[in-house]
Amino acid sequence: MAALLLLVDEEFGTPAEARRPAGELRLASQRVSARAIIAARVGQEVDLLNARTRGDLAARSWIVPLDEQSPERRLNPFSPRRVARAKDRDAEIARACAAFEQRRFLLLVDDRQLDGLDEEIGFADGAEVVFLKLSPLRGG
Repeated sequence: MAALLLLVDEEFGTPAEARRPAGELRLASQRVSARAIIAARVGQEVDLLNARTRGDLAARSWIVPLDEQSPERRLNPFSPRRVARAKDRDAEIARACAAFEQRRFLLLVDDRQLDGLDEEIGFADGAEVVFLKLSPLRGG
């Protein structure tokens, strides 16, 4: 049975008002692993970035490219140095999974923390998944 997850991005130490909705994920099952959640989210973001890189973003997204005469384009002209390169989906998923294992971010599903990549969790449709970014301590 397919399930819908609501994604939220948070940073540790910021107020609750700083929570950022990050979209939705539709998964094939209501019981999945942390690895599957991360892979689905990163894959979705890589696909969107690659669509923007190829120039077909207008067909796949609500973001509309700016015309040449817009004030934004005059202030920030096109620069070949700023052209984004297409990302490798599998490599980005592997990097995100490594970051999860290194505890650079936590994954919470309806306030339950997932500890391992292959730990499975069951959830209801519309469950909230929080990607909580951790910041290293400064000054030691």
